[in-house]
Amino acid sequence: MSTFFKGTKRWAVIALFAVIAVTVSAGVIRHRQQKRCVDIPNSVYYWKTRFYQLDSSEKVFLTGNNIRRIYVRFFDVELNRDGNFHDTCAPVGCIDFSPKALEHPDNLQMEIVPVIFITPEAVKAWRSFIDNLAHRLYAMCRYHRISIREVQFDCDWTDGSREAYFQFLKAARPVLEGYFQKKLILSTTIRLHQLAQTPPEADYGVLMCYNTGDFKKYDTQNSILDVKDVKPYTKWLKKYSLPLALALPAYSWCVEFDGRKQFVNLNRHSWDIKDTLEFKPVGDNLYERRDAEEWPEDAVRYIRHEHVPAETILEAKRLIQKKMGNTAVILFHLDGHELSKYTENEIKAFYH
Repeated sequence: MSTFFKGTKRWAVIALFAVIAVTVSAGVIRHRQQKRCVDIPNSVYYWKTRFYQLDSSEKVFLTGNNIRRIYVRFFDVELNRDGNFHDTCAPVGCIDFSPKALEHPDNLQMEIVPVIFITPEAVKAWRSFIDNLAHRLYAMCRYHRISIREVQFDCDWTDGSREAYFQFLKAARPVLEGYFQKKLILSTTIRLHQLAQTPPEADYGVLMCYNTGDFKKYDTQNSILDVKDVKPYTKWLKKYSLPLALALPAYSWCVEFDGRKQFVNLNRHSWDIKDTLEFKPVGDNLYERRDAEEWPEDAVRYIRHEHVPAETILEAKRLIQKKMGNTAVILFHLDGHELSKYTENEIKAFYH
């Protein structure tokens, strides 16, 4: 009888430890799942290159969707060569804020996050411009009276520029905090192809779920977003240690090819393809264009008009969040004309 109770007690202890182990493991898993996601308010990118100025439809979008954060492209850093053939880096396309531009509708409390795009070629020379970059950003924020808590860097780094970009991020934080005299959040964009690599050292990343295809190829169906282009990269999401938000596309453009179907130009401002006098449909999103003033009568240009339907955006969102959890969404980008192509319910579904 006593042997039975001793055996029962032993198995009870083992069962108790098993329960504890399972509970702890579940907690660790939940923690990892939470860590992979980012909790930020409804947000949008602003990627116009000259002025920060909102029209009436954009203000309606902000209030109607409770947008509390705008990631604003402040300037780019590119590599250029001076007369002595020395590689130098220079800021390009600094944004300006029109008068009263920061007076958001209905006194909406809007956080501005500066975004700085750095080309992979320029980032290799980061030591030569990091202080000037921080000074320029600080001067712009001070002049326009913009109080910031975060800075985001955008770089399409590859194997050849990865180490330089990672070193730059490590060095950028103390330099920026020295100018602004406070702790700052440092975020970075993450492209799909970068998911297979070790994450950069930042507080979180924004996974760019757009520009997934090669727009220069004539046979590409939609280079902005095609779910079949996204699927191969999702296998890396569960193991990716950097917390991620998700950026989804809300824009369109036209890609131009010549009569030999060779890439000519990317027009980021869509043409009016409904103009049947100029555009003749020859495929699902492909048009033939003739213009006697610019080309001979027999010259042809093929125009691929790329716009992402709401169903495609939501399918990509579900695919990614199935792997990493329901993380925050940032729409790219704030353009009243482009956003008007989606219904209110579709936009709410993008965010929720």
